[in-house]
Amino acid sequence: MEKLKYALFRFMYKRNGFDDLSRAILSWTLVLCVISLFVRNSIFNAIVLAILTYNMFRVFSKNISARRKENEKFLYFLKPYAIQYQQRKTHVVFRCKNCGQIIRVPKGKGKIDITCPKCRTIITKRT
Repeated sequence: MEKLKYALFRFMYKRNGFDDLSRAILSWTLVLCVISLFVRNSIFNAIVLAILTYNMFRVFSKNISARRKENEKFLYFLKPYAIQYQQRKTHVVFRCKNCGQIIRVPKGKGKIDITCPKCRTIITKRT
């Protein structure tokens, strides 16, 4: 068993492995697989297989810098939603339209003017 473990470590050396984007793609693929049980369409199954193949390409890729950039873009897109979900009872989270900075303001303050801390743009929002 140790030999197999060592061989797997050696194979995965300097490869991307599973990152957040790979996990998300895999979970979406599993949901699509369950849907494909009911749809029974060969084109839909081919799409699911193509997505799964792309995910395995990402996991075993040796171009780590390109995969890291893809993962950072995914996390940049996902970050406001994660913060918004965690603090949904007390705060409203959104991005500045000018610079993309994440801004968090307390709920229940009505219509307020917010100054972006990064670019100093004034934004009017209802909380």
